[in-house]
Amino acid sequence: MTGRGRALAAGALVLTMTAFWLMRPVLWPEKDPPPLAGVAPASSMPHPPAEPLPGERILRSYASADSRAEDDLAAMAHAVANLALLVKGGEPFRLGANEEIAAALRGENRARIRFLPEGHRAFDAQGRLVDRWGTPLFFHALSHERLDIRSAGPDRRMWTEDDIHRRHDGAYLGAEALNAPSLFEAEGAKPDRR
Repeated sequence: MTGRGRALAAGALVLTMTAFWLMRPVLWPEKDPPPLAGVAPASSMPHPPAEPLPGERILRSYASADSRAEDDLAAMAHAVANLALLVKGGEPFRLGANEEIAAALRGENRARIRFLPEGHRAFDAQGRLVDRWGTPLFFHALSHERLDIRSAGPDRRMWTEDDIHRRHDGAYLGAEALNAPSLFEAEGAKPDRR
């Protein structure tokens, strides 16, 4: 490289370094800029409302005056099924007792997905899932796809004729079929008595 080429290269290097030095506050700010006069700092501005959890959307009318108890059970089944889809896998969470399902909806599942907040109206003070009358729901799980849910109904006593029982297929049992002596009879089949 000739003497003139070296001088040009050195000049270009000095100009580049000067440009970076002058641009450093823009490229790498050291601290927050001072607040503008008459403008509140961002920390005092209201935050947009938090996005609702997925289960809150599904259970938005749970136990409300605008819905029926059957709607509540359908929505609860929908919430549990959707959580199972999000968590994925053969056993996304323990499925059995009310407390296990409630814990999974609160985020105690394999993926740690919070589906419902702690204070949701579907939970009682002990953290169990309850019906519109405040009685814990009864879950009978054959699998994540086959979950029966039972509400004690208005008398708040489980296993009486006013209970509301939603089967995994979306059908509701009532009256005699609700407390049939056997599940075989609840299905509406007649026993083969040859």
